[in-house]
Amino acid sequence: MREYYVHGNIPFFIVDDLDPEKTNVGKVINMINKTVPKGLFYGVDGIYVAHLPEFDEREINAVFKDGAIYITNQQDNNLDMLDDIIHELAHSTESQFMDEIYGDNKIENEFLTRRKKLYQILKYKGYVVELEHFLNINYDPDFDFYLYDEVGYNALEGFVQNLFLSPYAVTSLREYYATAFTDYFLNNRILIKKMCPAVYLKIRELVEKRKEK
Repeated sequence: MREYYVHGNIPFFIVDDLDPEKTNVGKVINMINKTVPKGLFYGVDGIYVAHLPEFDEREINAVFKDGAIYITNQQDNNLDMLDDIIHELAHSTESQFMDEIYGDNKIENEFLTRRKKLYQILKYKGYVVELEHFLNINYDPDFDFYLYDEVGYNALEGFVQNLFLSPYAVTSLREYYATAFTDYFLNNRILIKKMCPAVYLKIRELVEKRKEK
């Protein structure tokens, strides 16, 4: 197991080997150090590149649990790896700063407003939909399956334009936040500010409070 460090003191362990033709750990760590303030890693004990059994079971690439970020070694390139790490860092900030992020209900209200609009769109398009599913802010595997299988992510991508950053952001409040958090650091902040202003302001507040820590 090889060990590196993010921001000088956050352990980054390579448990399962990466494909050196696709990823360069040094470059990924350098991108993290330049992109994400150290203070946002509060509560992260380490980052592990290890393909956990649950990745295959749940069809995911990364997870934040027990104070650590775990990502698969099956990465397409440096940006793919960086995307996984920052997305799970978003979930870490939720666990550390839950009240600060969600306490005023602004992100939840924004999320539900967009969910209701999507409900109206799907209903108008002839899909059989129940409003109660769109009002549940938590992840629901049945609802996710409905979006994936009945609607289809390709079709959903068209329906969520100007409402959500991606079909995945529709699945729960936490993924709505985490998707915006990831895009805030990797993509177009102007788009984040336009599409999900409540999340944009909350992330900016988190950064300002912790960028010097």
